[in-house]
Amino acid sequence: MGPAYISAVRANIPDATLVFDHFHIIKLFNEKLTKLRQDLQREAENGLGKPVLKGIRWLLLKNPDNLDDKRNERQRLDEALKLNEPWQRPIT
Repeated sequence: MGPAYISAVRANIPDATLVFDHFHIIKLFNEKLTKLRQDLQREAENGLGKPVLKGIRWLLLKNPDNLDDKRNERQRLDEALKLNEPWQRPIT
């Protein structure tokens, strides 16, 4: 998925279809999600003075039907998502 790979394919096999494997796409997505969470956490801590997003990664990835109310998972997820409302867009 690197630019060198893409350039090499386009230069040497111009009619080829570029295909990226599932593992690397998911890996890239997880890295971007982690960076976003870390940035939001820093911003939230500076504004609110508390770790609102700490440990939220697994709640974002968890099936909403499996959230544990005894561990306040639904409440923690809702609170974290509320911080992100200004950037949320409907998926079309």
